[in-house]
Amino acid sequence: MDASATPDEQLVRLLRQGDLVAFDRLYDRYERRLHGYIRRMLGTDDGADDLFQDILLTVLRDRTYDPGRGRFAAWLFMVARNRCLAEQRREHNRGALREQARVHLEPAAPAAPDANGETGRVHAAIASLPEPQRQLLLLKQVGELTYREIAELLGVAEGTIKSRLHAATQAFRRALTEGTGS
Repeated sequence: MDASATPDEQLVRLLRQGDLVAFDRLYDRYERRLHGYIRRMLGTDDGADDLFQDILLTVLRDRTYDPGRGRFAAWLFMVARNRCLAEQRREHNRGALREQARVHLEPAAPAAPDANGETGRVHAAIASLPEPQRQLLLLKQVGELTYREIAELLGVAEGTIKSRLHAATQAFRRALTEGTGS
């Protein structure tokens, strides 16, 4: 069998037997998608590399993934989602403290300039969405998870995911249009 065609679940089994080549294959398969998902969930590149590496270490040592219970990709993105949400909570708390410190130290600090260009507009539109809608879009578009996988990850019906994704897509389009002034 072609090594690149080896199913994720088989690679996980090999990894658990100590085959580090299996880890390399999983890494290569998910590096771009997972790293992109983490960056978009965090809304910044700051900390994304560290979190990405930490999640991959989880893959190496965690035995909670059961290859017989579903796709590895769905499990991996569930781990990433949970870690990103925890990091967002930490950053929110840290940001609140920073803001209080800034107010006391620099009461007239200028606002940060807005991101420009098409990429900046897209990122701003995604960031403006409510957290549940942002997560759905990122899981579907960046994580490339199926409706079923997202439904299992979030514990809701597949039809509910489809309707919520439709609403999230509409909200994204509105945010993007409003961001251009059209």
